[in-house]
Order: sequence, then structure tokens, then C-alpha cells
Amino acid sequence: MVLALGTIVAAILLPVFNQAREKARTAQCLTHLKQLALATAQYAADYGTLPPARYWTVALSPYLASPSVFLCPSARQLECGYAFYQPVGGRQLKSIQQPSTTPLLFDSSRGLRNHADKGESIAFRHSNGACIAFVDGHVRRLPAAKATKVFLPKQ
Repeated sequence: MVLALGTIVAAILLPVFNQAREKARTAQCLTHLKQLALATAQYAADYGTLPPARYWTVALSPYLASPSVFLCPSARQLECGYAFYQPVGGRQLKSIQQPSTTPLLFDSSRGLRNHADKGESIAFRHSNGACIAFVDGHVRRLPAAKATKVFLPKQ
């Protein structure tokens, strides 16, 4: 009787614990992207442009306390959990018309350092959503449908 009750309670609580664990991973991922966005802003202040897309992790490394921020907690098996939005690489901040809606960094399935693309490698690993940092420095977790629209050409 007690064993059956324990099994029932565990069956009820396990999904709740898994959901809480994923929310914690999402929060940590957003923190990592925020640190990367701040490092990007510092780089831009020093050099007058955003880092070149082809070696963004190398360019940002001196501005980071730890290389662990390149790892998404929901994809620790990847060398780097994020990709750089290729169209903004090497550009001056003032040349970007809509910095609050233009992506900078995002969850990527590619898993390689210095990977950059136009959103093709976006990974929806946070409860069917993706974490994205924008050029203005804010970060958000967006559901898959909204995250995909971020990468569409602006009208």
C-alpha cells in the first residue's frame, strides 16, 4: 500500500521536477547569452564594430570571465551552444536600423565555436523554444514559431 502510494506520488512529481529543471537551464542559458551580448557591446566600444562573424568566439573571449558561457546548459555535449547572426558581423552598431529586433546570438544546433549563419541552425531546445540575444543587448526565450520569424527579412 505504502509502496503504491509512493509510486503514485513519484509519478505525479517527476514531470514537475523535470519542468523546474528545464526552467533553470533556460534561465542559465539566458544568462550566458546576456554575458555574451555584454561582451559584444564591450568589443564594439573598443573596436567600433561588432566582431567579425567568422571568429566571434575568439574576439569575445578576452571580455569573458570564463569560457563556460559558450555552453548552453541544455546542450553541454556541444563545443559551443550558440551561433552568431552572420549579417551583423563586422558592422557598426549605428548602421543597424532595428537593434531591438535584430538577432545577435542564438541557440544553435551546429555546436562549433565561431559558427555563424542567418538562423538556419537555430535549435529549439528550451521547451520547444530558443533563447536569442538581440543587438540592443536584451535576451529572450521565444517559442519556435516566433523565434523563426526573428530571422525573416524586415519589411
